[in-house]
Amino acid sequence: MMKLKLTPTQNLCVGYLESGFELIQQDDQYFFIKGQRRQKVLPKTLNALVSRGALAHTEQGDYKLSDEFIEHRKRMQSPSKTKPTHH
Repeated sequence: MMKLKLTPTQNLCVGYLESGFELIQQDDQYFFIKGQRRQKVLPKTLNALVSRGALAHTEQGDYKLSDEFIEHRKRMQSPSKTKPTHH
C-alpha cells in the first residue's frame, strides 16, 4: 500500500498530467503544455514525485504517472463502503 502525501504543488503537477498536459523539457527547464497553455515546473518537484512513487521516469527520459499511482487514484475516487468520503 503506497502512502501518498503530496504537497499542493505536487498535487497540481499530478493534476496537469491527469488532465492531459504533456511534460516537456526545454534546455534545463520543464513545462506542462496543453494547447496554448504552458506551466513551468521545477525539476526538484518532479524528482520528489518520482521518489514518492507518483511519477515514473521512462527509459526515453520522459515522466509519466506511475501505474501504482493511477491505481491509487482510482481507489481514492471509487466510492468505498469502508471509508466515508467527505466532499
